[in-house]
Amino acid sequence: MNYLTLLVVLTINQLSVAVLVKQYNCDKYILAWCQLHNVTVLQDQDLKSVQFPEVPQLGFINGTIVHFSHALNLNLFKSGVLRIFARGTKISRLTLPNTIEQLYFRDNDLYAVDIEPKVSYAIKFLRIHVNKLRDITNFQHLKGLVELNLCDNLIEHLSFDTFAPMVQLKQLLLCGNRLKTLTATHDIKLPNLYHLDLSGNFLFNQTSLNRWYFPRLGNFSLRDNLLTTLDVRIIAQRFPALQILDVEHNSLNCETYQQLLKHVHQRRIIFNVDKRMCQELPSAPVIPRSIPPSSGNELEETGDWRTLVRQLKERLYQQVKIINGQRTEIEQLKANLTTLMEQFDLVVAEPAKANDPF
Repeated sequence: MNYLTLLVVLTINQLSVAVLVKQYNCDKYILAWCQLHNVTVLQDQDLKSVQFPEVPQLGFINGTIVHFSHALNLNLFKSGVLRIFARGTKISRLTLPNTIEQLYFRDNDLYAVDIEPKVSYAIKFLRIHVNKLRDITNFQHLKGLVELNLCDNLIEHLSFDTFAPMVQLKQLLLCGNRLKTLTATHDIKLPNLYHLDLSGNFLFNQTSLNRWYFPRLGNFSLRDNLLTTLDVRIIAQRFPALQILDVEHNSLNCETYQQLLKHVHQRRIIFNVDKRMCQELPSAPVIPRSIPPSSGNELEETGDWRTLVRQLKERLYQQVKIINGQRTEIEQLKANLTTLMEQFDLVVAEPAKANDPF
């Protein structure tokens, strides 16, 4: 009788444990990413009753994880997770895991990221956009980053010293913040940086361009800021490989505008800038030597007007030819840029390949 009672008790206990442990299963797979909807973790204590699927790529859609903590990171590590994204999941604080290669956070109300100075992080691709970050000074410890996307946060003041240790960085996106000042205490050299996006901020003229040296920078955007002047000479010296420059929606003065046009045409840079009606310095009027001041009949007889018209037509033809050539180059650069962006979104993950779920 006692044996039967003990067996019943053990069975009830096992059933209770099974009921208490919540096993999350993938709702669906998109591009090899397992997606979980509406996961709720209010405190670390909740993790004792949660079991995640054993997959290398895990995505959270909506739900609430108040603190993406070390305990949660450990739980995910035990499940073999190497790449994480969270879209629409309410996460106030993130303790950056040191074993994750890719971390994509979007629209999470995230305001703080904890990074330990003495920890070696495996992270290479980090996107935290449409969030509430204001200070990213501690990101300087992420020395292995290849891509950093912090668009649409609340950053107002930034020192580029933060990025100095990131010698592998290829893409740095800071668009849509509230950047007013960019500083640097020493020269910043990022030997592999190709794409720098500072668009949609409040940058005026006090930038630290003279402190930057990005020898491979090909795509640079300062679109939609408050710039009135821009040192074109520094751009030529500091970004020798520049191919695309976007400074549209700035109030550049005429001197900067004319210098910029001269520079981009000399280096055959694809550029985007608001057209300005600037008066050039007055010069002596040019009168064709072959057209003496005389009556129309005499001009027609000499054929000088026809010669002048023919010359103008030839110049117009050459200009159209140049414009068509530039259009071809633009299309080619667009194709190259698309390919480049696809490469950024197609991250090699040994031994498989992981696509960006966004």
